[in-house]
Amino acid sequence: MKIDINEIFSSHTGVLDFDVTSDGIREITETGMIPDYVRIPDDGIRVTGQFRSAGEFIYLSASVTVRYKTDCDRCLREIDGETSFDLRRSVAVSGGAGRGQTVPDDGVDEEDVIAATDGVVDLDPVLAEEIALMLPTHFLCSEDCPGLCPVCGRLRGDPECKCAEKKEIDPRLAILKKLLDNSEEV
Repeated sequence: MKIDINEIFSSHTGVLDFDVTSDGIREITETGMIPDYVRIPDDGIRVTGQFRSAGEFIYLSASVTVRYKTDCDRCLREIDGETSFDLRRSVAVSGGAGRGQTVPDDGVDEEDVIAATDGVVDLDPVLAEEIALMLPTHFLCSEDCPGLCPVCGRLRGDPECKCAEKKEIDPRLAILKKLLDNSEEV
């Protein structure tokens, strides 16, 4: 997702508003930061915000919404998810953009600075990192998802699953069952 910010230099207000929806996310997913089991559709990332010129530096303030599909960690059903977060960065302009400044000296870490080359800001690497950090660690279709039966593989609670009635004992623990049975007789 590349945004041309050259307009900000000729603007009287020093502000460039934008609303961009991804038209392909290959560059973001190929970074390896987003897990393979999270599938983001081509138009699944929307970024709205503004670039603001403040003296010698440009600041980015944006809101990002990501739609994705993945599988429930308990029952493996496909689920649709969405996450949103705010993105704030400083922009270092170089090349033909007209300013040639470096990293701002306002307490901002160098990792929070995006480089603009010839007046174009590439948000893909920053978005990949932020999306990877903002995705949940566990994906559930619902908080009370029963999961799958470890014996037959059906959804727990499925009427066809009779595995809970069988009460099979792990052979490694059978000796303990004998001890419990003996203690009940006494």
